Amino acid sequence: MSKNVIIGALLLVIGVLIGATLPALSAQQREGRRGQPLPTLEQLPQEVATLRQLIPTNSTIMMDVQWHWTNLWWAGKKRNWPLAQYYFNESRGHIQQLVRKNPTIRNQDTGMDVELQGIFDGIDTSSLAMVKDSIAKKDGTGFEKNYRTMLESCYSCHKSVGRPYIRPQLPTAQVQAMVNMDPNATWPQ
Repeated sequence: MSKNVIIGALLLVIGVLIGATLPALSAQQREGRRGQPLPTLEQLPQEVATLRQLIPTNSTIMMDVQWHWTNLWWAGKKRNWPLAQYYFNESRGHIQQLVRKNPTIRNQDTGMDVELQGIFDGIDTSSLAMVKDSIAKKDGTGFEKNYRTMLESCYSCHKSVGRPYIRPQLPTAQVQAMVNMDPNATWPQ
């Protein structure tokens, strides 16, 4: 048998298998998770309202950012670069979550909408990138300088959305004593 005949036969078998499983997959898609039917068009507004209640508030998301960013400071001060990278990624990811949730936010002072995506894009390619770079280079002096610059960027964003009273500072106390910041820790194993 030639190579082309074998390939043709394999493609035919794969096509038959796909064709046989599509109706089952389609039935699964019509059924929601846990075997429940998907909502009807009439039920959809209530379903959306219920789901919206499950989304964390902006302040909850930003508390997560604060927690991770504070731990990033201590990991960087201890020169635990893998842990610093972890906290950096978590902080950045939570900021992205907020931007996805609210691409625009109303300025509390002016009542005008502020585009968060544009602000994030600017910070992501400048001060956030500088912090990431100093972590990658394991540059303690650069890390501290760039961390401060990022806090200034945070404050600029807070001011742009009418919340100048949310003024970040360098952490003065470690918020999570359970995570060992020492890069040479030997326990637990």
